[in-house]
Amino acid sequence: MRRRVQLITLDCAIVVAEEGSFLGASRRMGMHHSALSRRMRDLEESLETVLFERHAGGVRPTPVGAGLIRNLRRVLNDLDGTLAMVKMAKGREAERLSIGFDPTLPATEFLDAVTDVIRSRPDVALRLVETKQAASRLP
Repeated sequence: MRRRVQLITLDCAIVVAEEGSFLGASRRMGMHHSALSRRMRDLEESLETVLFERHAGGVRPTPVGAGLIRNLRRVLNDLDGTLAMVKMAKGREAERLSIGFDPTLPATEFLDAVTDVIRSRPDVALRLVETKQAASRLP
């Protein structure tokens, strides 16, 4: 079942795990420690599990919490990368890259060249379009 959890709450969980205390995490996040503690309590209640063991020296993730933190890091890094890609592409929407090729070239050589471009420039979205001009030159 999909639950609504704010991204800031997930960021907070990672920082709490890294800092080992709500107070240290709240300072790093720039929020009051009681607000951060409430976020973590609400997250635990929504997931119906304890994510952090509280002790006199701070907190540490439970085994379930450690697994969550590990996966959150991966997911949030992927999200950050995706958002950065969109931001980079935003300014380039009007730009186009044209690559000329010999239509008599074997298809495998053409696909190898396209594969090389995709691997060398993962930040570039590649769209192949057959133009009337290219189609009229085919035998």
